[in-house]
Amino acid sequence: MLTVQELQQHNILPAGTELVAGHHGLGHEVSWVLAGRSRPPIFDGLKGNELVLISVRVLRALDEEFHLSRLFNYLSEKGVAGAAILGEITDAGIETANDLNFPLFALPEGTSLPELERNITKYIAENNQQLQHWNQEVYRQFTELAIEGKGIAAIAELLCKLSGKAVIVEDANFRTRVRFTPDHSPTNVLVAAAESRNGAHNSFTPEVSPVADDDGPDSVLHNNLGILREWLHNKDLRASDPPLHTFEMPSDGRQPMLQLTAPIIAQATVAGYVSLWGSDFDRRQRVALSRAASALAIERAREMAVSAVEDKFQANVLDELLDGGFTSPEGIIERAKRLGYNLQLPYWVASFAFRQQEKSLRKKPLTIVLDGREMELDLPVSETMGRELQRLVEQESSRRNWATITRVRDDRFVVFFANSNGKEFGGPVEAKKAVVIFQERFANSYPDIGVSAGLGRFYEGGVEGLPKESAEAEKAVMMGLRLFGPGQLTYFGDLGVYRLLLTISNTRELREFYQEVLGRLLEHDARNDGELMRTLEAYFRYQGSPSEMARQIQVHRNTLLYRLRRIQDITGFDLEDSETALALHLALRIQEVLGEKR
Repeated sequence: MLTVQELQQHNILPAGTELVAGHHGLGHEVSWVLAGRSRPPIFDGLKGNELVLISVRVLRALDEEFHLSRLFNYLSEKGVAGAAILGEITDAGIETANDLNFPLFALPEGTSLPELERNITKYIAENNQQLQHWNQEVYRQFTELAIEGKGIAAIAELLCKLSGKAVIVEDANFRTRVRFTPDHSPTNVLVAAAESRNGAHNSFTPEVSPVADDDGPDSVLHNNLGILREWLHNKDLRASDPPLHTFEMPSDGRQPMLQLTAPIIAQATVAGYVSLWGSDFDRRQRVALSRAASALAIERAREMAVSAVEDKFQANVLDELLDGGFTSPEGIIERAKRLGYNLQLPYWVASFAFRQQEKSLRKKPLTIVLDGREMELDLPVSETMGRELQRLVEQESSRRNWATITRVRDDRFVVFFANSNGKEFGGPVEAKKAVVIFQERFANSYPDIGVSAGLGRFYEGGVEGLPKESAEAEKAVMMGLRLFGPGQLTYFGDLGVYRLLLTISNTRELREFYQEVLGRLLEHDARNDGELMRTLEAYFRYQGSPSEMARQIQVHRNTLLYRLRRIQDITGFDLEDSETALALHLALRIQEVLGEKR
């Protein structure tokens, strides 16, 4: 549609017409023009987006006590775009129009409203016809680029040429993928170099030389996230006819800059955004932006179709690697090479788990109740979150000359990492430092989530040792959560006796031993809401010293000695017997391995 500003700029209104109010409403769209009648109702059949022509003399003839302010409120409620007034406009009317952002023009004396109505009607009709031809031609050009698979850079460049405006294409995470200025040259292209290999099908990759991405989005859309989400929530999102919205950009005090944005819709989701920058936008520029967004949707759908095949191949290879399901080391190495991975490097393996922080104001939906106790579950890693974690890993590995491989497995994010030059890390200490770097980057990007990490031991022997490292990393992060809580790094080599217990694959044997040794004590505490299990744990932690135990668990020494006698009476065990003490100590550790500790 035309805007009120376009009618003003193209001198459709008579010479001498003055805009007296509603400057901020000049972007209102105009679909028709309607002159007030000389008999009630003055305006019949208002549907919105009209420019109304009003004669103050006619209004006074109908009602001597009429108020422009009341009329402007009525017209604004009906969605009228603006008004052109012939006659005196009161200060109260101007004030009301300004409050409503209702554009108000004062027409020069002697203006013929019927003639002005005919002229504007003719202009709107001719302009609509021209716009229709423009729409068809623009649609043809963008569609040809999309069908031929020219890529987003070509589509953005054509949009820049057609609109004469700066163009920016962003992915769904508000990272700039390509930017063109009106001189048709790409500028400030922010694409992670590693994404050209692993992520090209997951986010837009322009056909220009990529450079390193920045540490976070610096986007008008990201800075107006609340407005963006509310706008998209209230719109019917269709790839063939995307909605447009104007956002205000930071200004240096001179003429305000605006960003006109259209979402890129692919497979019923917002896959990115394409925008024009400028101080104003006409109908042709709006049409060009809409057609460009549709063409980019085709490009994105093609990328997603390709990614589905590539992701399946990648998932199969990495899952075989993690599970040890490959039959030939040479075969898995060759298949990984097709994905760009060099499995002959000395990789370490880390596993990351994510839990919502207690300080978060959000509810905790990922909890279950088992045997009357609430258990918190790890957050699943969504596709979007997985892509973001992968991007953060690739940023760090690019900076530090590391080779990395990542894989999302339900609620775990697994990272293989090694020096690109083939030189081994300097043992567990250096490997732990690398894991902490990843852990801190994840935590900074997700401040409401606790990030836990587990690191497996390094095994010589190349690819055949990776499944062992992966299994140990998973066990380490699991035990770290049980022993130390969220947010910690646990190295499997530091787990001591837990390492032996975790290598026992038959959990039934562990559970039977645990129940045989501690079953009666557990039943007693459950019936009496007792503290005997806690007391037994303190007995081993503080090496049997009653005084130290009493001080640490804050009970009287006599009470503690009574509890120790009750433990021996209930279990029939002598705590001073070394073999009995070993069995009890192991049972307590098994309790933690099985996740039974309350």
